[in-house]
Amino acid sequence: MDPATLWRSPRLLAATLCFVLGAVILVAGLAPRLLPQPAPAPAGGDPLEGLAPLDTLALPDAASDAPADLVVYISGAVWRPDVYQLPAGARVNDAVMAAGGLRPEAARERVNLAEPLRDAQHVHIASIAEVAAGASAVADGPAADTAGLLDLNRASVAELEELPGIGPTLAGRIVARREEQGPFRAVEELREVTGIGEKLFAQIAPLVTVGP
Repeated sequence: MDPATLWRSPRLLAATLCFVLGAVILVAGLAPRLLPQPAPAPAGGDPLEGLAPLDTLALPDAASDAPADLVVYISGAVWRPDVYQLPAGARVNDAVMAAGGLRPEAARERVNLAEPLRDAQHVHIASIAEVAAGASAVADGPAADTAGLLDLNRASVAELEELPGIGPTLAGRIVARREEQGPFRAVEELREVTGIGEKLFAQIAPLVTVGP
């Protein structure tokens, strides 16, 4: 159509403009439907949502419940008497081996190598001479021998109370130690009884002995 004719006819010009405007509106309305749409998100949401990264997960401390080591003192008829640190659950045999083993003069039959150790324990390995000296000092029958020495393995609480510095409490602890851990193997083991320090031990050691 001649453009000059459109300008001369206002109605024809208006109709043409309406047609063009309608076509533009129609194309604009159909465009979103003709373009590809993104896939919808899953109904359950992100499956990884809420999970912590692997490197942030707290792992249990395997060493927190590990038992503590034992520190024991071994003396007597061993090659290297000293203080040793041993693992929890160790036995007297472990302490003996740490100290280089038993010497030839050790009274082996008096050593309970299977006895469990406890922290701060004093293990004394008696020699044959010590055992013989203790046995010769023990008389048949009463706890006190003819030389006046008191047998720690046979004395009663009342007899132990006659020792200097030993009252009912300490006498009871000596008897309890003997009953719980077996007979005394050496006088020096009195140091293991709570309440008997070096000064008190020095006072009573010459007055006592250990029998079989």
